[in-house]
Amino acid sequence: MTEVAERTELTLERRFNAPLARVWEMVTRPENVVLWFGHDGWTMMSHALDFTRPGPWHAHMRSAEGNRFDVSGTVTEVTPPRHLAFTWAWQDAEGNRGHESRVTFALVPSGDVTLFTVHHAGLPDGETTTSHEGGWSAVLARLERQFPD
Repeated sequence: MTEVAERTELTLERRFNAPLARVWEMVTRPENVVLWFGHDGWTMMSHALDFTRPGPWHAHMRSAEGNRFDVSGTVTEVTPPRHLAFTWAWQDAEGNRGHESRVTFALVPSGDVTLFTVHHAGLPDGETTTSHEGGWSAVLARLERQFPD
């Protein structure tokens, strides 16, 4: 019997009705990232979401139910206007970082449309991967709303 490896990475693609430069600014500049980062109904309590340069980042959010969610990492690669990479780890209530994984954003222009790909790798197990897939899908829906037709 062949053992099936557990899925520890995910890739999601979206087409945004906006030119490459506009999408790049929306996914890297802190005043724009705060508009779409997180789930609907969540409040951004504090953040350092500057993805324009390498360095640390964090987001402290509260869900509509009052639960706190803290995530942080380090921006490791910035290649404007097409590639961004950063580490990702959730923090517990004491501020201890959990398992660290890697996220990349890739942007490809196609006229006035931009193909946006998020790849999240190095997740610890299939359950976590499925959970993050749902999370990124919700976040990408918020991002898509930033580019109305």
